[in-house]
Amino acid sequence: MIDRAGVTAGIKRKYGVSIRPQWLGKCVEHVEAELANASNASDAHNLHLEVQTRLVIEQLLNSDIGESCIPALTVGNNNQVNQLPGTPYTFLQVQEIMDVGISKHAMWEAVREKEDFEQRGIRPSYLPALDEDGDDSSGVFTANTQGNTQGSAAHAPNDDVDANGDRKPKIPHGMLKLVLTDGRTRISALELTPIPQLNVGLPIGTKVLVKGGQFMQPTGLLSLDADGIQLLGGAPAQYEQFTLRTRLESSLRRGQ
Repeated sequence: MIDRAGVTAGIKRKYGVSIRPQWLGKCVEHVEAELANASNASDAHNLHLEVQTRLVIEQLLNSDIGESCIPALTVGNNNQVNQLPGTPYTFLQVQEIMDVGISKHAMWEAVREKEDFEQRGIRPSYLPALDEDGDDSSGVFTANTQGNTQGSAAHAPNDDVDANGDRKPKIPHGMLKLVLTDGRTRISALELTPIPQLNVGLPIGTKVLVKGGQFMQPTGLLSLDADGIQLLGGAPAQYEQFTLRTRLESSLRRGQ
């Protein structure tokens, strides 16, 4: 049902990564079993190659890269990766991510307050109190004094506040440091300027395409900017317990 050779070639063209045949075999068995149980199973035998590839990519993004992909990074004489493969981009997995521009304790406080706010509706202590009418005393919402009710900014949606007018706590963004891996070799990367698609709360195991950057000597750190990395997604089940909060708490317990 699944054209293994065609799917392998399609993923190679799309992401520049070679798939392990053993993993692909298990993946295909899983996908075909899912298709067989689908209501339109009769149509599953005639899936276009593009659809087949997309189904396998979904599994690929949620796999551990060491199990699914053939490593592509090479180590130089200095025991460091000095350059990326010659392909236009390199398919890698986020193995660690932390914000080195924000103290771990401050980050933990921000995460805790955000989770409290979202999960239990607790108003973080640093937010100003509401007045008797339930309005935010900080003046987030202001009256329309111009008498113009059409397109009024006072009624415009605001992603920074909730339905009650409370400001939503946000996780700060300083400077991200990532550990990326091809399943065998790890490299450390540093965000030189804020990259909008990256955030410290990304799931461990997230897949990215690194399309550029320069290794800084003698540290061996890969410098990253917004044009040099593309977020693909993914959240392998084996890493789901390593949330940002648990990673911060573990690091704080170790005194790091």
